[in-house]
Amino acid sequence: ALYGNLGNVFKSRGEYVKAKECYEKGLVMKMEFGDREGEAAFYSNLGNVFESGGKYVKAKEYYEKALAISREIGDRKGEATSYGNIGSVFESRSEYVKAKEYYEKAFAISIEISDRNGEAALYGNLGNVFISRGEYVKAKEYHEKGLVMKMESGDREGEAAFYSNLGNVFSSLGEYVKSKEYHEKALAISREIGARNVEKACNGNLGNVFIIFGEFLKAKEYYEKALAISMEIG
Repeated sequence: ALYGNLGNVFKSRGEYVKAKECYEKGLVMKMEFGDREGEAAFYSNLGNVFESGGKYVKAKEYYEKALAISREIGDRKGEATSYGNIGSVFESRSEYVKAKEYYEKAFAISIEISDRNGEAALYGNLGNVFISRGEYVKAKEYHEKGLVMKMESGDREGEAAFYSNLGNVFSSLGEYVKSKEYHEKALAISREIGARNVEKACNGNLGNVFIIFGEFLKAKEYYEKALAISMEIG
């Protein structure tokens, strides 16, 4: 369990090599114990690491292993997580129809088992698919629902991610002042909790907004911050 927790910390900080090392150690132990649910969870975590590194084929392979175990043991929450993760791989590969299909499977299970955190995450995933398809009003609706749920649960990193997503939606809708406001909220939270990956994305997003405003020096400042974090976390 502690290998898993440490892996999660390293993953949040963008230290994927260390995260992978922790998850692999934890996976071996779970397999030795015969803890199938734990094994599936570590396969999912390793899939996350490979996905973050852009190794989508490997990520999908690990997510499918987790899905198979979850189905085998009747773990509906784990099954939903795996569907969502596989959907994320398809989204990363710009296969949006397939991504939406998997997200909707996960969403249906999350509602069925009253998994509020899972439901919130899937509002975000589906919202991102709608952004990719240019359906910005629909995307805004989904991200706003997810934000409310993350605020209710006290998930600060999730809250920051939804502020960032809504900032992107407002940019797409041409509401740039609103976009800047939401990206700044996301940046403040990510700095507060030490979520370096989210902080990096927020700096990049604010750079984009300042480009639109014609404030190129300000944009350069934010891009340089994002670059520095990217280099720092590898």
